[in-house]
Amino acid sequence: MSGFTDTAEPSSRLTPPKKPEEFSQGALLDLFNDASDLISPTYWITEAYNAVFGFNPLDEVTQWFAGDWESFVKCAEVWQNIGKACGDIANNLTSGNKALDATWNGHAADSAYVYFDELAKKLIQSGETLDSLADAYKYLAHAAYSAAEAIKGYLGGIIDGLIIVGIELAAGTLLSWTGAGALVGYGLAALEVTRILKMWADATQTFGNAQAIVNGGVGTIEGLAAAVYSHLQDFPEVGGTYDNPAVA
Repeated sequence: MSGFTDTAEPSSRLTPPKKPEEFSQGALLDLFNDASDLISPTYWITEAYNAVFGFNPLDEVTQWFAGDWESFVKCAEVWQNIGKACGDIANNLTSGNKALDATWNGHAADSAYVYFDELAKKLIQSGETLDSLADAYKYLAHAAYSAAEAIKGYLGGIIDGLIIVGIELAAGTLLSWTGAGALVGYGLAALEVTRILKMWADATQTFGNAQAIVNGGVGTIEGLAAAVYSHLQDFPEVGGTYDNPAVA
Protein backbone atom coordinates (compact mmCIF):
# COMPACT_ATOMS: atom_id res chain seq x y z
CA MET A 1 0.00 0.00 0.00
CA SER A 2 1.29 3.44 -0.87
CA GLY A 3 0.44 4.74 2.58
CA PHE A 4 3.17 2.60 4.07
CA THR A 5 5.94 3.81 1.79
CA ASP A 6 9.05 4.97 3.66
CA THR A 7 9.71 8.69 3.64
CA ALA A 8 13.50 8.29 3.75
CA GLU A 9 16.25 5.75 3.08
CA PRO A 10 18.31 5.48 6.30
CA SER A 11 21.03 3.33 4.72
CA SER A 12 21.94 6.21 2.40
CA ARG A 13 23.27 8.04 5.47
CA LEU A 14 25.81 5.32 6.23
CA THR A 15 28.54 6.53 3.91
CA PRO A 16 32.32 6.48 4.54
CA PRO A 17 33.58 9.67 6.21
CA LYS A 18 35.26 12.21 3.95
CA LYS A 19 38.82 13.42 4.38
CA PRO A 20 38.71 16.52 6.62
CA GLU A 21 39.93 19.67 4.88
CA GLU A 22 41.86 20.92 7.90
CA PHE A 23 43.72 17.63 8.11
CA SER A 24 44.43 17.30 4.40
CA GLN A 25 48.11 16.71 5.16
CA GLY A 26 47.31 13.60 7.16
CA ALA A 27 48.10 13.29 10.85
CA LEU A 28 48.45 16.49 12.83
CA LEU A 29 52.18 15.95 13.14
CA ASP A 30 52.53 16.69 9.43
CA LEU A 31 51.81 20.31 10.22
CA PHE A 32 55.34 20.54 11.56
CA ASN A 33 57.09 19.08 8.54
CA ASP A 34 57.98 22.46 7.13
CA ALA A 35 59.29 23.56 10.53
CA SER A 36 61.49 20.47 10.85
CA ASP A 37 62.94 21.14 7.41
CA LEU A 38 64.38 24.37 8.78
CA ILE A 39 66.40 22.66 11.51
CA SER A 40 69.96 22.20 10.37
CA PRO A 41 71.55 18.91 11.42
CA THR A 42 74.88 20.68 11.87
CA TYR A 43 76.81 20.46 15.11
CA TRP A 44 76.28 24.09 16.09
CA ILE A 45 72.49 24.06 15.71
CA THR A 46 72.40 20.92 17.83
CA GLU A 47 74.60 22.68 20.38
CA ALA A 48 72.27 25.68 20.34
CA TYR A 49 69.07 23.84 21.23
CA ASN A 50 70.85 21.61 23.70
CA ALA A 51 72.31 24.69 25.41
CA VAL A 52 69.04 26.62 25.52
CA PHE A 53 66.60 23.75 26.20
CA GLY A 54 68.51 20.57 26.82
CA PHE A 55 66.23 18.89 24.26
CA ASN A 56 64.99 19.33 20.69
CA PRO A 57 61.87 21.57 20.93
CA LEU A 58 60.43 20.16 17.70
CA ASP A 59 60.56 16.61 19.07
CA GLU A 60 58.84 17.81 22.24
CA VAL A 61 56.01 19.50 20.35
CA THR A 62 55.36 16.55 18.06
CA GLN A 63 54.95 14.37 21.16
CA TRP A 64 52.33 16.81 22.47
CA PHE A 65 50.12 16.20 19.45
CA ALA A 66 50.85 12.53 18.87
CA GLY A 67 47.83 10.63 17.62
CA ASP A 68 45.72 10.19 14.52
CA TRP A 69 43.60 13.32 14.70
CA GLU A 70 42.37 12.89 11.15
CA SER A 71 40.66 9.63 12.11
CA PHE A 72 39.28 11.36 15.19
CA VAL A 73 37.53 13.93 12.99
CA LYS A 74 36.30 11.17 10.66
CA CYS A 75 34.78 9.43 13.67
CA ALA A 76 32.76 12.58 14.33
CA GLU A 77 31.24 12.31 10.87
CA VAL A 78 30.42 8.64 11.48
CA TRP A 79 28.50 9.54 14.67
CA GLN A 80 26.68 12.25 12.77
CA ASN A 81 25.74 9.89 9.93
CA ILE A 82 24.40 7.30 12.37
CA GLY A 83 22.41 10.03 14.10
CA LYS A 84 20.86 11.03 10.76
CA ALA A 85 20.02 7.39 10.03
CA CYS A 86 18.27 7.15 13.40
CA GLY A 87 16.24 10.24 12.49
CA ASP A 88 15.26 8.76 9.14
CA ILE A 89 14.14 5.49 10.73
CA ALA A 90 12.11 7.47 13.28
CA ASN A 91 10.43 9.46 10.50
CA ASN A 92 9.59 6.25 8.64
CA LEU A 93 8.10 4.75 11.80
CA THR A 94 6.05 7.87 12.51
CA SER A 95 4.72 8.03 8.95
CA GLY A 96 3.88 4.33 8.88
CA ASN A 97 2.31 4.48 12.33
CA LYS A 98 -0.07 7.23 11.22
CA ALA A 99 -1.04 5.22 8.14
CA LEU A 100 -1.52 2.10 10.25
CA ASP A 101 -3.66 3.95 12.78
CA ALA A 102 -5.98 5.07 9.99
CA THR A 103 -6.63 1.49 8.84
CA TRP A 104 -6.45 -0.62 12.02
CA ASN A 105 -8.53 -0.38 15.20
CA GLY A 106 -8.81 -2.32 18.44
CA HIS A 107 -6.67 -3.16 21.45
CA ALA A 108 -3.86 -4.66 19.40
CA ALA A 109 -3.84 -1.61 17.15
CA ASP A 110 -3.63 0.69 20.16
CA SER A 111 -0.73 -1.30 21.61
CA ALA A 112 1.06 -1.28 18.26
CA TYR A 113 0.60 2.48 17.92
CA VAL A 114 2.06 3.12 21.40
CA TYR A 115 5.00 0.80 20.72
CA PHE A 116 5.96 2.37 17.38
CA ASP A 117 5.45 5.88 18.73
CA GLU A 118 7.75 5.22 21.70
CA LEU A 119 10.29 3.53 19.44
CA ALA A 120 10.34 6.53 17.09
CA LYS A 121 10.81 8.92 20.02
CA LYS A 122 13.66 6.80 21.37
CA LEU A 123 15.37 6.81 17.97
CA ILE A 124 15.02 10.58 17.73
CA GLN A 125 16.52 10.90 21.18
CA SER A 126 19.40 8.59 20.20
CA GLY A 127 20.01 10.59 17.03
CA GLU A 128 20.16 13.87 18.94
CA THR A 129 22.67 12.41 21.39
CA LEU A 130 24.80 11.08 18.53
CA ASP A 131 24.74 14.55 16.94
CA SER A 132 25.96 16.02 20.23
CA LEU A 133 28.68 13.38 20.37
CA ALA A 134 29.79 14.31 16.85
CA ASP A 135 29.92 17.99 17.84
CA ALA A 136 32.08 17.14 20.86
CA TYR A 137 34.53 15.19 18.69
CA LYS A 138 34.75 18.07 16.19
CA TYR A 139 35.25 20.61 18.97
CA LEU A 140 38.19 18.72 20.45
CA ALA A 141 39.82 18.13 17.08
CA HIS A 142 39.50 21.79 16.07
CA ALA A 143 40.87 22.90 19.45
CA ALA A 144 43.92 20.69 18.91
CA TYR A 145 44.31 21.89 15.34
CA SER A 146 44.11 25.56 16.31
CA ALA A 147 46.64 25.07 19.10
CA ALA A 148 48.98 23.25 16.71
CA GLU A 149 48.74 26.07 14.18
CA ALA A 150 49.61 28.65 16.87
CA ILE A 151 52.48 26.57 18.23
CA LYS A 152 53.75 26.03 14.71
CA GLY A 153 54.18 29.81 14.48
CA TYR A 154 56.15 29.88 17.73
CA LEU A 155 58.31 27.03 16.47
CA GLY A 156 59.25 28.99 13.36
CA GLY A 157 60.49 31.86 15.52
CA ILE A 158 62.31 29.51 17.89
CA ILE A 159 64.09 27.76 15.02
CA ASP A 160 65.14 31.11 13.55
CA GLY A 161 66.55 32.09 16.93
CA LEU A 162 68.40 28.81 17.31
CA ILE A 163 70.01 29.33 13.93
CA ILE A 164 71.26 32.75 15.09
CA VAL A 165 72.57 31.30 18.35
CA GLY A 166 74.25 28.52 16.37
CA ILE A 167 75.96 31.08 14.18
CA GLU A 168 77.20 32.92 17.26
CA LEU A 169 78.54 29.67 18.69
CA ALA A 170 80.26 28.81 15.44
CA ALA A 171 81.81 32.27 15.38
CA GLY A 172 83.36 31.64 18.74
CA THR A 173 81.01 33.71 20.90
CA LEU A 174 81.66 32.98 24.55
CA LEU A 175 78.45 31.67 26.06
CA SER A 176 77.56 30.55 29.54
CA TRP A 177 74.24 29.15 30.74
CA THR A 178 72.77 28.63 34.18
CA GLY A 179 71.45 25.22 35.14
CA ALA A 180 67.98 26.40 34.06
CA GLY A 181 69.30 26.97 30.55
CA ALA A 182 69.09 30.79 30.58
CA LEU A 183 72.02 32.41 28.84
CA VAL A 184 74.36 34.66 30.79
CA GLY A 185 76.41 36.45 28.20
CA TYR A 186 76.26 39.48 26.01
CA GLY A 187 75.13 40.77 22.66
CA LEU A 188 72.91 39.15 20.11
CA ALA A 189 73.13 35.60 21.45
CA ALA A 190 71.92 36.69 24.89
CA LEU A 191 68.98 38.60 23.39
CA GLU A 192 68.08 35.68 21.13
CA VAL A 193 68.03 33.19 23.97
CA THR A 194 65.75 35.48 25.97
CA ARG A 195 63.41 35.76 22.98
CA ILE A 196 63.52 32.01 22.38
CA LEU A 197 62.62 31.22 25.97
CA LYS A 198 59.71 33.69 25.84
CA MET A 199 58.35 32.05 22.69
CA TRP A 200 58.71 28.62 24.27
CA ALA A 201 56.80 29.82 27.33
CA ASP A 202 54.02 31.10 25.04
CA ALA A 203 53.98 27.77 23.18
CA THR A 204 53.69 25.74 26.38
CA GLN A 205 50.92 28.00 27.65
CA THR A 206 49.01 27.55 24.38
CA PHE A 207 49.36 23.79 24.69
CA GLY A 208 48.28 23.93 28.34
CA ASN A 209 45.13 25.80 27.35
CA ALA A 210 44.38 23.25 24.64
CA GLN A 211 45.01 20.40 27.08
CA ALA A 212 42.51 21.90 29.51
CA ILE A 213 39.90 22.02 26.71
CA VAL A 214 40.62 18.41 25.80
CA ASN A 215 40.40 17.25 29.42
CA GLY A 216 37.00 18.92 29.78
CA GLY A 217 35.85 17.56 26.44
CA VAL A 218 36.76 14.01 27.37
CA GLY A 219 34.32 14.21 30.28
CA THR A 220 31.61 15.47 27.93
CA ILE A 221 32.26 12.63 25.48
CA GLU A 222 32.16 10.04 28.25
CA GLY A 223 28.78 11.39 29.39
CA LEU A 224 27.34 11.36 25.88
CA ALA A 225 28.69 7.87 25.20
CA ALA A 226 27.00 6.66 28.38
CA ALA A 227 23.75 8.29 27.22
CA VAL A 228 23.97 6.55 23.84
CA TYR A 229 24.52 3.21 25.58
CA SER A 230 21.53 3.89 27.83
CA HIS A 231 19.32 4.63 24.84
CA LEU A 232 20.33 1.38 23.15
CA GLN A 233 19.67 -0.64 26.31
CA ASP A 234 16.30 0.94 27.04
CA PHE A 235 14.30 0.47 23.85
CA PRO A 236 10.54 -0.06 24.33
CA GLU A 237 9.23 -3.62 24.26
CA VAL A 238 6.16 -4.92 22.45
CA GLY A 239 3.19 -4.89 24.79
CA GLY A 240 1.19 -7.99 25.72
CA THR A 241 -2.33 -6.63 25.21
CA TYR A 242 -3.10 -8.73 22.13
CA ASP A 243 -3.55 -12.51 22.38
CA ASN A 244 -3.65 -14.49 19.15
CA PRO A 245 -6.70 -16.82 19.40
CA ALA A 246 -4.98 -19.33 17.16
CA VAL A 247 -2.26 -19.80 19.80
CA ALA A 248 -4.88 -20.40 22.50
